[in-house]
Amino acid sequence: MEYKKRVLIVDDNHFFREVMTNEFSEAGFDVSTAEDGEEGLRKFERLHPDVVIVDKIMPKMGGTRFMKRAQELDFSGDVLFVTVSSMISEPPHEHHHDVLGSKVHIPKTTRPVDIVILVEQLLSRKAAK
Repeated sequence: MEYKKRVLIVDDNHFFREVMTNEFSEAGFDVSTAEDGEEGLRKFERLHPDVVIVDKIMPKMGGTRFMKRAQELDFSGDVLFVTVSSMISEPPHEHHHDVLGSKVHIPKTTRPVDIVILVEQLLSRKAAK
């Protein structure tokens, strides 16, 4: 049986979580969601996901603080953190170093299927290293 990559989607927007859950599920991912950073951190510790898609601004605990706390955990070095936000205006892009908790930033205006494709490409590239 093939291992399914686990993705955790942390976003306070129910519609976004639902759409992204459908897209990642169709692509063969095991998907979990959280509606804020506090719930996301609990699920992150329990699930050890391969990928975290996280909104920048959320109630209780925002994405930057969530990623800072999550990255303090031992297993987090293998996790791909992706920031998705309506505040990002430039096209999807990657930095050489962490910026606000992640190297990958994607605007929410990006089509959901394209977000999945970008994540798959990043995971493939990471696996090839």
